Amino acid sequence: MSRKTLNSGALLMLTFTAIFSFGQVINNSVAIGLASIPSFAFATLAYFLPFSFMIAEFASANPESESGYTKWIEGSLGPKWAFLASWTYFFVNLFFFSSLLPGMLISASYAFTGANLWGSENQLLISIISIILFWIATWITTQGAKGISVVTNVSGIARFSMGLIFIGFTFILIVFMKEPVAQEFTVATVTPKFNWAYFATFAWILQAVGGAESIGVYIKDLKGGTKAFVKTMIFSAVFVGIMYVVGCIAVGMIIPADVLIGNYSNAIYIAFELLGAKLGITTGLTNFVGVVLFLASAGSVVLWASAPVKVFFSEVPKGILPGGVDEIDENGTPVKALYLQAVVVTILLLIPGLGIGQIDTFLHFLINMTAATSLLPVLFFVVAYINFRLNHDDTPRDFRLSKNPKIGIACGVLLLVLFSITFITAILPDPELIMRVFSGGALQAGETHPAFSLLYQVGGVVLFLGYAWMLWSKYENKQTNK
Repeated sequence: MSRKTLNSGALLMLTFTAIFSFGQVINNSVAIGLASIPSFAFATLAYFLPFSFMIAEFASANPESESGYTKWIEGSLGPKWAFLASWTYFFVNLFFFSSLLPGMLISASYAFTGANLWGSENQLLISIISIILFWIATWITTQGAKGISVVTNVSGIARFSMGLIFIGFTFILIVFMKEPVAQEFTVATVTPKFNWAYFATFAWILQAVGGAESIGVYIKDLKGGTKAFVKTMIFSAVFVGIMYVVGCIAVGMIIPADVLIGNYSNAIYIAFELLGAKLGITTGLTNFVGVVLFLASAGSVVLWASAPVKVFFSEVPKGILPGGVDEIDENGTPVKALYLQAVVVTILLLIPGLGIGQIDTFLHFLINMTAATSLLPVLFFVVAYINFRLNHDDTPRDFRLSKNPKIGIACGVLLLVLFSITFITAILPDPELIMRVFSGGALQAGETHPAFSLLYQVGGVVLFLGYAWMLWSKYENKQTNK
């Protein structure tokens, strides 16, 4: 029986809902203001489009693959690097929870009260409650939770629609009802300041348009095969990029710059509050936004606490992981792995909760760490693509980024350079801050001590990757001895 059940429109919506996030529009507008407009445009042209071509080429070269990303890495670089790449996907997810859970609590506050009751100095309390919630979610996943995907799908569509509604009504207000624009759009305000802070934040931009590699597993389900897949991916890349650019323009039209700066905890609610006020809606809108974001976050917590662990620990070769952590119960659930994940997430939430003094600084730090680590799986992907064009270019496939392998390799190298620079600047503290603090200067409001950033961010990545490397080395030695 043919599996060709998806049409191009369905795959487009699947791609769009998986990648586009209005929260990313808000966070980047808070971080770099109107400079997010050209930044998203550049990321779409320089990264998302060629990246989509690479995904299509890998998918075309592996038409029978069900696992997508992992299979592509293994086919190009071998099982060792496939394991390390899959490991990065797993531990990046751990940092994702550290930024998702605090945001979920703020959403709950808006859902029930219409305001943020957490204050500016309660990050430790938020960390502790987030930890409790994650342990509850972990317990639910060990029981074989059913139906959570329904909640996730409904809330995901609502969150997606929320962004479209905001953009649509903003342009109606400004273009047709002649409402005044909140920010001044000039060359000076739109041009990025090319400093360390900007390049660090650029990781957020790249994360926002990332994730398309997960769609490659659906090529066998698509009517029209590879050709339809390529066309859909290209259109998706352009469409998502345009929506991010238009979204950032809409935010700049409605929200004054001084309201946005550093306001990671409340900006999305203020955006809808200001939009509602211009439309004559003065009550209930922030509650509604809070409900949508809370449901989306709750569904994401349970779903992502379970799915990546099940995939990773069920596919990893037996004998790599110690202590029977990859054991599967009668329901197909790796219970030990889920509880181990909860322990790690507890540590990742507790450390910044103790070490960072303000809630918006706390959220900025966690969002930045999530964005920085999310670049690691793409780095593996790009290296695999370069090697694929260098050493496996004779592999039969219906689509190539370029018939000339040198052009394909050049695109891969340019992406590798872009991602490497962005990753380094995102994960390392600003050198000026390091020099100022260690020469006796004081930290300003909203700044995190560079020593703390180095230990948590750099130390965390080195520790996780180093541990994975050690596990594989031991596994190889066992296989050699056998």
